[in-house]
Amino acid sequence: MGGKGSKPDFKELSKGTKFTTKELEQWFKKFKGDFPDGKINKQQFVKLYQKMFDTDADADATEFCSHVFRQYDKDNNGSIDFREFVTTLSIASRGTPQEKLHWAFQLYDKDNSGYLTEAEIVEILSSIYKSRCEANPQGKAADIAREIFSKADDNKDNKLSEAEFVKHSSHCTAIQELLQAF
Repeated sequence: MGGKGSKPDFKELSKGTKFTTKELEQWFKKFKGDFPDGKINKQQFVKLYQKMFDTDADADATEFCSHVFRQYDKDNNGSIDFREFVTTLSIASRGTPQEKLHWAFQLYDKDNSGYLTEAEIVEILSSIYKSRCEANPQGKAADIAREIFSKADDNKDNKLSEAEFVKHSSHCTAIQELLQAF
């Protein structure tokens, strides 16, 4: 693809996303206009998120944005390049329901263990609720996590596998709350 911030091969990139080459060219132009050095750091990402989602001035989206940033920054180098940005954006905006569920599962699976724990769900959800200035974010998140585990932890091992998460996503209202939270 070339060096950081250089113009990517849009044909090649379109094969790995759900965007056309023309759409990628437009995204790249906007990306380079907003981030001339060709990358987004965590602080810039927080500002971008707050601008995109018009968050309340009193809201602190920093914690939640750190979790989402981790999902975009696939190479864990502390910044999001154009390829990482459009690849994740492609899933978020045009992905299949299955791809979106996988993305959401990875967001909640902070330690990449392949399982969700109640603590992981509480941490991510409470950060979402804090970013919305909701009352008692920790308590609300804990209630939802307990409900998810009571309904979706089929083998009662106190871990939610991706298979359990996907299986129960369509009829467990608490899992639907996780998916709609961001």
